[in-house]
Amino acid sequence: MNPDANGGDETAELLRRCSSGDAQAYDTLFAAIYADLHLRARHLARGAGATLSTTALVHETYLKLAGRGLALNDRAHFFALAAGAMRQVLLNGARDALAQKRGGGMKETTFDGALAVPSEADDRVDMIALDHALQQLAATDARLARVVELHFFAGLGFAEVGELLGLAERTIARDWRAARALLQMQLEAGERG
Repeated sequence: MNPDANGGDETAELLRRCSSGDAQAYDTLFAAIYADLHLRARHLARGAGATLSTTALVHETYLKLAGRGLALNDRAHFFALAAGAMRQVLLNGARDALAQKRGGGMKETTFDGALAVPSEADDRVDMIALDHALQQLAATDARLARVVELHFFAGLGFAEVGELLGLAERTIARDWRAARALLQMQLEAGERG
């Protein structure tokens, strides 16, 4: 995801205009990252067995953000909001599916070697359990939780996450490994408990 494809000055101006309530600036900013969001949403929706299409997931994310009257501080803030919105849309879809089935047949998401230890069937975890684990992680280490949101939900590479958070790429890679291990332990504990 790189809204700076046309230059950092243009993105900074769009962010400033978004913060002042300019809906057209938000539309332009969102259009600049639409293709990247669509690719990430395709991965997430497929793994989650989401009831929404990829396009619908991106559009729901757009609507969730557009309805908030965004006051954006910087690129990192925008990406954090976009990642959080996509996570919330997926979580709401998982909750709806759970409610419709009265607790049975909940949709799952696959981390494709991202979060879970690589293996075939064991990589699946439901979105509700993931959300709970992320909330627990955020309570103990907000930076690790933010790295997960930006890397997994927003689809940013370690270098980009590092740039947004003002940290070295090696630090982000180390944070990712730590977050992945902690989340995996929480998810496994939830399965046993």
